[in-house]
Amino acid sequence: MIIAEMPLEQPIGGIDEATLRRLVDNQVSESRDLEFKRELPSGGDEATREFLADVTAFANAQGGDIVFGLDEENGVLSGVAVDDPDAAILRLEGKLQTGVEPRLIGVRIKWVPLDNGRGVLVLRIPGSLSAPHRVTFKNGARFYGRNSRGKYELDVHDLRHAFTEAAQLPQQFRQLHGEAVAASQSVDMPFAINQAPTAVISVAPLGLFREERRIGVTRDNAVVPVRVGSYITLEMIEGVMMHAPVGDDGKVASYALTYRTGRTDSAFVIGGVRQHNGEERRTVWPTTFEQGLQTMTNGTQMQLRQHGIEGP
Repeated sequence: MIIAEMPLEQPIGGIDEATLRRLVDNQVSESRDLEFKRELPSGGDEATREFLADVTAFANAQGGDIVFGLDEENGVLSGVAVDDPDAAILRLEGKLQTGVEPRLIGVRIKWVPLDNGRGVLVLRIPGSLSAPHRVTFKNGARFYGRNSRGKYELDVHDLRHAFTEAAQLPQQFRQLHGEAVAASQSVDMPFAINQAPTAVISVAPLGLFREERRIGVTRDNAVVPVRVGSYITLEMIEGVMMHAPVGDDGKVASYALTYRTGRTDSAFVIGGVRQHNGEERRTVWPTTFEQGLQTMTNGTQMQLRQHGIEGP
């Protein structure tokens, strides 16, 4: 199954009034990864439970956005009246910290001021690696999921599947990275990495195994390989590959592959092979590894956020 791009598929920091007005003008409806609320949740117990149910439903599925201040029924971007937006954000964060188990990680909140003096609060919830989360507010113990029709309470069958899926995630990620290591040794690749100490890095969004996503990867927005002065671009079925020039031995010093599913694999040399007293020794340069690791992970996050994908 391939799902459409999220209507708010952009970095949360780039969402402004014009972005929100386009939702209204284009008559965008609520979906599996988008929900509208006319008002912020009040301080009452029932409103708090409803808020926590909404957020955990997204976290237990593929993630998404909740927009407070948009009236879908009447097609109006009315906003909400808040004297202190920072205090409102802290109040919601407090509810999430004390009313959900296990604790949610990676939820981001942004206040978007409107020209009418009011504002819209956008809550971005990533698909969680710690799912399923349950609502524990006031000694509650309910689990929620989400589909195209909205949130629903998980039954015994759903819970069994959710816990089994969670237990399988580590193995799925190890298998994914094992394939990346094999690729660096030229398995199903047009070349291999140089025969020297090498780092192979896989970066994936949290919801990778919960949804089929296709992003518009091009040579202009693919991840660039680390430690190269120039690189060559290959359009592949899986995505876009960028690599250092190929040597006479058919090998490269660095490459990065940005998949259309929203993950990346990269490999780069982090050391050298030296002869010492007739013996071959492999030496790792720690600074090269540390700088390359930081560059590739940060670069991947920045590129994926252009498509509204949070993580890793």
